[in-house]
Formats: sequence, structure tokens, C-alpha cells
Amino acid sequence: MKKMKKLLSGLVCLAMVCSMSACGTKKQEEKEPKKDAAAMEDADTSTLEGWGEAIKASQEGTTITALLASHDSTTAMTEMIDEFTELTGINVNTKVLASAEMKTMQRSNSSTKAGTFDVYMVDAFTIYDYAKSGYIDSLEDYLNDSSQTPQWYDHDDILPAYSEGIASVDGVTYTLPIAGEGRFIAYRTDLFEKYEKEIPENLDELLELAQFFNQKEDGLYGFVCRGGAGTLCGSAHMSLAYCFTDDPIIDHKTGEFCVDSPETIQSIEYFLDLVKNGPKDIASYNHEDAAALFMQGQAAMWFDATSMAYMFDDPASCSVAGKIDYFTVPEGPAGGSGAIAGWSLGIPSDSENKDAAYAFIMYMTSKEKAKEYNEKGGIPCRISTFEDKDLLAEKPLNAKVYETIQDAGKLVDRGVSYNYGSAHVLDFMSIIGNQINRAMIGEINAEEAAKAAQSEIEAVLAEEK
Repeated sequence: MKKMKKLLSGLVCLAMVCSMSACGTKKQEEKEPKKDAAAMEDADTSTLEGWGEAIKASQEGTTITALLASHDSTTAMTEMIDEFTELTGINVNTKVLASAEMKTMQRSNSSTKAGTFDVYMVDAFTIYDYAKSGYIDSLEDYLNDSSQTPQWYDHDDILPAYSEGIASVDGVTYTLPIAGEGRFIAYRTDLFEKYEKEIPENLDELLELAQFFNQKEDGLYGFVCRGGAGTLCGSAHMSLAYCFTDDPIIDHKTGEFCVDSPETIQSIEYFLDLVKNGPKDIASYNHEDAAALFMQGQAAMWFDATSMAYMFDDPASCSVAGKIDYFTVPEGPAGGSGAIAGWSLGIPSDSENKDAAYAFIMYMTSKEKAKEYNEKGGIPCRISTFEDKDLLAEKPLNAKVYETIQDAGKLVDRGVSYNYGSAHVLDFMSIIGNQINRAMIGEINAEEAAKAAQSEIEAVLAEEK
């Protein structure tokens, strides 16, 4: 009987090896497109249709795999894949993961040069690391090739805050924006009208409003945001920290870390005062938790990414839909805070189908398809989309998001960048977030949190040297 089991086991293993070998051969064949070297050069790509014919002549039958984050923009792209395949002949497989899991897989794939993926969805906070580590290719050659990037793509139509803020490193374009976002505050208009409250003009007034509304009615909190340990709390604080100083984390002139500066400590103290007006377990909240509380009508104000606010328009899931408006982050001692973040699409350096991958990226982020993408729920990145009258009538939130992104120019005027250049930006944000989170649950105070974060960051840098 044991011999029989061993025999069966061996046959199964042999079958699996053969199957894997066959799959590998098939995959390799799929990655060898029918190429016509002159197709792109000689074709008339001045229209979407002409470009599609040229791409099909050189890439038909190619299969690419895109590694994407779970996001509204991904949902919109997924709904556009069939028409892309029909136009270009390029087949697209997608793997969609939660953002943290996706980044782990991206780093694993690129560090081992596995060549599994052809398109990466790239977080604004990882692009510097990916570019400097050689995980993604520059797109400059593609952008400068009029056959690969026809005039109708219109790169200049992308908001500079996104094309320069989340898609380039040291002036070199590595990705193309697909879902830009800023940070703003949503508020219950019915509550503000009921209690005759005005939009705050500065951070002191914002705190006063949060304190006023907290427990003003049964089950009502004054303020909610993400507060969980790590980057959750770290990014929420960072979105306010620039209201207190040009350099909450790193001195942009000297490059020295300064988390323990008086100004950064003040920003942490303010953040702690603000979240005291939220639910008792806010120190465990992620962005979905905060949004859910607000959508249930249990918070007077909500602070988070502009890209998440589109769900508030749906009365089926939001009990206060139609009773919500937005305002930009009020000014603090150092001015306003122009938070810029979001997602873009890039090509892994180990991709075996780079031309087909770029065709997919260019198509999905193009001006030609921007309106359709936004109508399907995609988060806009283009000036033309934000200014489209039909879309504004359909999605009035676009106007508020546009205002928020333009408000981000305040940081540029001050000569600082929200997304500073460091391969460790997420690590440092996580370190700071962990320490602030400890202060939220009463283990330490703001000054101790800042000093602990500074020491931990210095230790990371010491190990690197």
C-alpha cells in the first residue's frame, strides 16, 4: 500500500512538473509578440484608432500582467481593459492586492528580477525608492517618441502637482499618474447650519469646532481620521505638520532630520488634541474605518484623502449623502499644508513586454480616455477632466478636489516638497506614526514621541552608513 502511495505521489509530481513546464513554455510564447519594426514609425498615430492599429501590428497576441492596488482607479481601469484589448490586440492580466501587500510583492519581484509583472501601480511615497533602486524604468524615451506617445495623449494636461509631485524623480519621469489625491476636510453641512457654525479660517478654529461638536449629540464625534499605528497615523500627522513648519521631518536645506524640533513637537501636540475629539479607539482606525464612521453620520468632520470622498455621494452607502461639503486644511503658524499623494503606473525594469506595457499605461492615463475613466469612478489627474462642465455637473466633488490640489501650491511657494526624496520615506513615516500612536493611547507625550522617533530614524541612518 505504501509503495502504491509512493508511486501515485511520484506520478502526481511528474504531472505537476510537466504542467509547470508547459505553462512556462506557453508564458514564454505569450511574451514573444509578432513584431513589425516599421509599424509604429510608418503608421499614422494621430488618432486613437490609428495608434491602436499600429500597436496591434507590432504587439498583437502579447500578454502583459499588471500588479495593481485595490483602489477606485483600479476598478475603472479594469472596466476599460476589454476595449483596450480590442483596440490593440494586447491581452491584460491583473493581480489586485491591498496596497501594503502589493508593495511587498513589487519589492520581492524586482529585487529577485523575477520578471513576473509588466506594469506596477506605484505609490507616491515609493517612487523615489523604486527609481533609485532600479525597480522601474524611466519613461522619458517613450514620452519623447511621438509614435509611442501621440499628441492626443497631452502630457501637459496632467496637473503639475501630479506629473512632478508623484510621477518623477530628480526631474525624470518614471511613471504616469492614474489617481492623484490631496488631503481635505469633509463636514456635515446640516450640523454646521443647525448650530450656525462657519468654515474655520485657521487650525485653532478647526480644533474649537471639533471640541464643540464632540458629544454635542448622542453618538456624535467632533472629528475623525486615520489613527492606527505606523504610516496610517504618520501620514495623517504629516498632512497637518507642514502647517507648523517647512521642515517637520527633514531640513530641506541641510538634509538633517529634525523630528524633535519645537515646531514638529507642536504639530504632534495639535494632532493629539484634535483626535481627542474622535472615538475612543481612533488609535486603531485605518482610512476605511474613519470613512465608515463619517458615512454613518457619527462624526461632524472627517479628514483624509480626496480620492476617498467620492463614496460619500452614494446615498445607498452614506446616510448623510447630500449633506456634506469640503474645505481645505486651514492655515497654521507656518501657513497652509499642501499635501500631495496618489498613484501612478510604471514599467518594472525586469518586464519582458515593455512596449506593450507602455501602451497600456499610456492608454489608461491619456487625455483621450480621461473622461470615460472618470465616469467609471477613476480618480482624475488632468486639468481637462477637472474643468469639464459635463463632468462637473455629474461629479461636483471634482471642483472641491481641484481646489484642494491647487491649494497645494502653497508648499511650492514656500520652497518645500511634501514628498521629500528618500528611499526610506515610508519607513520614517511609519516610525513617526508609531510613536505618535503611543502618545495617542497615553504611553508617552508629544515631546517624548518626537524624540523617540528622531532617535529611531538616526539609528536607521547609522546602520545604513
